[in-house]
Order: sequence, then C-alpha cells, then structure tokens
Amino acid sequence: MPIDVPEHISSRRRDGRREVMLHRSMAVISDEKIEIKAARSTVWLPLIGLALSGAAIWWIGTNQGAAPIWALVLLLLFLLFAVPVSAMSLVSSIAGADVVVDRRKNSATWQQGYLGMGIGTKDLVPFEKIDYLEVTVEGEDTDRWREEQDSLRQFALTLVKKSGKRLKLAQVPVVADDQAFGMDRTLAVGNAIAQLTGTEVRLPEGWQLVEIDTQTLEPVAKAGAAAKKPRRRR
Repeated sequence: MPIDVPEHISSRRRDGRREVMLHRSMAVISDEKIEIKAARSTVWLPLIGLALSGAAIWWIGTNQGAAPIWALVLLLLFLLFAVPVSAMSLVSSIAGADVVVDRRKNSATWQQGYLGMGIGTKDLVPFEKIDYLEVTVEGEDTDRWREEQDSLRQFALTLVKKSGKRLKLAQVPVVADDQAFGMDRTLAVGNAIAQLTGTEVRLPEGWQLVEIDTQTLEPVAKAGAAAKKPRRRR
C-alpha cells in the first residue's frame, strides 16, 4: 500500500523516496521502510575531524624528528581518539539511521548512536506491541513566565507501547508563528509510520484536522481535491 506524504513539507529523492526535514535529522519514507537519520549537514564535523587527523599525520611524518616529545605524544593521543570517532561518525551520517520502521521485519528499531548500522540495538518493538503514536507540543502554556507563552514550539512524535513505555521518534522545533508548519511535518511522519504499522496518531488537546486545498493550502469544503491538515482550535 503506497504511503501518502504531503508534498508541501517533503521532497523527493533520486531513488523515489520522500524526505521530511526534522530537528537535526530527517525522515526518509518509502512504502516498505521509514528511516529517521541524521541530516546531511552532520557529515561536516567528522570530515573536519578526519582532515585534522590527516594534517597531524602529515606533520608528524615530515618534521623529521624535530618536534618535541610532548607534542608528538599529544598528537598521537589525539589521533587515537579522533580517527575512529570521526570514521564511525562519517559512516553513521551517510548510511546509518537512528530509528528504522520496517514493514518486512514487522518491527521498529532504535539503534545506537555511532553504531547506527544495525549494530547495538537499543530498543526493538514489534508492530503488535505498539499501542499508538502521539504528537505533543511544548511552549503553549501561559503560566511559565508572567503569563506569557514561549516564542518557540517544540513538537515531538512519540511511540507508546501497550506496556506504557514511551519511545521518542522525532522532534521539530519552530517559532510560534510557524507552529502549523511544525505540526504538519511532525504529523506527516507520524501518519506515515501509522500507515506502515497499522496504528493511530493522537493529536494534542486543542488541535484538529481540517480539509485544505493541496495547491493553495487554504481550508476548503470537502468537495474537490483536498487533504487533511492539523490546525489549532481558536
């Protein structure tokens, strides 16, 4: 069954999968698998680490023994730490995933940070043990400071097991004026996972789904081409 992802908050990759940007991560969605992985920008830090390591190795090899012993010891200690960490981070940024929801395996898997290649699984949840998915939002309360609301909204998508255990899937922080866009992205990922796992998505109190025109993104009557979009109740 094809998974429907709204086009106004997603982009299509060369391999045909849809991509939704989250907080320092992205959801890559296909009809059989959904991966929540690090954003492409996270590749720069490990590349810088490898570049610095290469420069240190070049300097050690060309100084012809003129460098003081303490400097060589410090560089060797740096290399022992920087090379493996940068290499693992680079592999994880390119090919790893933090969360994998796989229809064929009938499970959702949370994987370890650097070892996000299927090694070091933190949590594995079969689809039949999933109770529901929940979208929550922080920053709407008016009692935090002088009865004023925060200028930011933090949306979160959480998987709730039948045992009651809660596992976070994704986060989307946005400014208060763009809260509908933040909810759109969070709910798009939630709906995709719900279609894949056969569960439901629960919205926070005060939010409801309305019909919108897929071209203008404005509320419309039920007749015609339309899609459901979350909106805050007034």
